[in-house]
Amino acid sequence: MRGIVTGGAGFLGSHVADVLAEAGHDVTIVDLQPSAAHRTVVADLLDPSALVKAFRTAEFVCHLAAIGDVYLAAERPALAAEVNVAGTAHVCDAALHAGVTRVVYASTWEVYGTPRYQPMDEEHPCSPDHPYNITKLAGERIAHSYHHLKDLTITSLRLGTAYGTRMRPNSVFSTFIHRALAHEPITIQGTGEQGRQFTHARDIGAAFGAALAASGSGETFNTVADELVSIRQLARMVVDRIPTELAFAPGRKADVPSALVSNAKIRRVLGWEPKIAFADGLEELIASHRR
Repeated sequence: MRGIVTGGAGFLGSHVADVLAEAGHDVTIVDLQPSAAHRTVVADLLDPSALVKAFRTAEFVCHLAAIGDVYLAAERPALAAEVNVAGTAHVCDAALHAGVTRVVYASTWEVYGTPRYQPMDEEHPCSPDHPYNITKLAGERIAHSYHHLKDLTITSLRLGTAYGTRMRPNSVFSTFIHRALAHEPITIQGTGEQGRQFTHARDIGAAFGAALAASGSGETFNTVADELVSIRQLARMVVDRIPTELAFAPGRKADVPSALVSNAKIRRVLGWEPKIAFADGLEELIASHRR
């Protein structure tokens, strides 16, 4: 199928585009900057006419473009709201006007907030409390309103914390590996016991492919790896491979608490499962930093 990956010049979007292209899809990137690997239309989410033009020959849109940096979202919540919420509405509008039949939206597991029970399934209440996850949930609900009101085929993937090559320099992975390679101490903020189901970017790409192949609409799926890894464990795994010292600093305010998220529904309905073990993905990432 011919399709669009918004945000496909960025870290996660580039992996999704790669996986879809390898599966035989004809992929075009829509982003603020050109992709080094795929055909690109440079366009802004806040320019509806440019989106309609970019989507004109597409059959699907995988919508990953967003203010995805939690630090930037905290500093500029109005920008996060504009891009993540209004931008998603523009994408859905453009899809309708261009005749696109399916939109797959990149949401986040962080929409759940503090766990009321674990593992958290898709029926768990959502109580986001940060400009990033608040606006991602709002974008998700805007997208689903197009399913309910305008019959646009919508699927939302509540993604685990993504990792892999091409990550942002300020990600915890990049920070830990860069400091270790420079023989500087790795600093853990807080106790380091907060856990994440780190999910490899290529596994996430496969989930987008599975969502495109599905027949249903209006569904939401947790898309997370099985393994819960703490920040302390991550730091120790890096130190085991690149010896350096560990240090501790005060925790960040409003850091997302640990939570175990269920991926049972996406396994059952879409047949998706994570393939890349965390240790293997970390080895690949360290090797890329060494290069």
